[in-house]
Amino acid sequence: MRSAENPDVVVVGAGLAGLSLALALAGEGMEVAVLEAGSEPAPFSEDKELNSWDPRVSALTPTSTAWLDGLGVWPAIEAGRVGPYTRMSVWDGAGTGQITFTARDLDVPLLGHIVENRVTVRALLEAVRGRANIRLHWGAGVESADFTAGEGAVVHTADGLRWHAPLVIGADGARSRTRELAALPTRAWSYNQHAIVTTVQLAQPHQQTCFQAFLDTGPLALLPLSESHLCSIVWSLDDGCWEPLQACSDADFVLAMNRALDTEAPTVQGVAERAVFPLRQCHAIDYVRDGCALVGDAAHSIHPLAGQGINLGLKDARVLSEEVCAAWRDGLPLGQLAALRRYQRRRKTDNLLMMSAMEGFKRGFGSRNPAIRVARNMGLSWVDGAKPLKNWLAREALA
Repeated sequence: MRSAENPDVVVVGAGLAGLSLALALAGEGMEVAVLEAGSEPAPFSEDKELNSWDPRVSALTPTSTAWLDGLGVWPAIEAGRVGPYTRMSVWDGAGTGQITFTARDLDVPLLGHIVENRVTVRALLEAVRGRANIRLHWGAGVESADFTAGEGAVVHTADGLRWHAPLVIGADGARSRTRELAALPTRAWSYNQHAIVTTVQLAQPHQQTCFQAFLDTGPLALLPLSESHLCSIVWSLDDGCWEPLQACSDADFVLAMNRALDTEAPTVQGVAERAVFPLRQCHAIDYVRDGCALVGDAAHSIHPLAGQGINLGLKDARVLSEEVCAAWRDGLPLGQLAALRRYQRRRKTDNLLMMSAMEGFKRGFGSRNPAIRVARNMGLSWVDGAKPLKNWLAREALA
């Protein structure tokens, strides 16, 4: 086992949360090592063919884009393919309830941006490569780790290196190996749903609108891309319902989508290759321990129905960077539990509130109970007419 130079911080995971956090810490002067189990992403072209679009997208709020702008990467993201959205239309597919949010109502230029994940990752990687005090290692999956109070952590990776750092940050996703090795337990359950994701072509322009239908079998969202007739979709479906749709022909899938959307959204006329993944909720009971902290999906994963997962992860990265940088400036140990617990206190309540809200939406709109159907339709329509409450809810979603 070869020894690597000892960095100040090891970040496990080269996704959006991990790379943005590494940039923030390096900006303060820390030596950061980023360890990624996967291989380096291949270059991609931004042509207009349906199958050239990344089916994995993020709905970045203004707060998230401000964080990325502060790191110096938003201009590079914005120069790529980004889809600003100025309107959201949400309705109950089993009733008449509907609610609409617009940027004009909130006196803001837009509600957010739909960005392909690979576009954001590419911009972050370019910024990371420009930092002499960040070392990025591909094919460096964590195989073992030893966390000893007061002494930092020792991490062994698949490429045969041994890393010793005061702080290890797990940004390695919902199946976090870091979380497992740090013995940070979780509460988790399956939604008994899978999400189908892909890109669709519309017969009419999306007009910078996000569309979301709450159906008996799960929510269906259309997210506007930078091309006026293209949307990314996330269709969450109960087990037993997604399998036929994933296996059917493109023509039958388009037909099923248009039936589900009814007349509330533009007509779908084409679809790219489809991908599918299972939906689970998972929340770490504690995000931190001596020498270790979790961010993003490693700490919490939620239902994708509101597209808030990545925004929560970027908030984690921002808050943890603030606490670690404060300790760095004060000459304190970076892995000390006091500073890490401040991060946990600042983020856990917000994450739990969002997770509870998503759980409530999922269960409420997934119910076939007639009384609940009536109540949710009345509730949607009432909130849509209560402008101050509706605008407050919209502003909370932008934060």
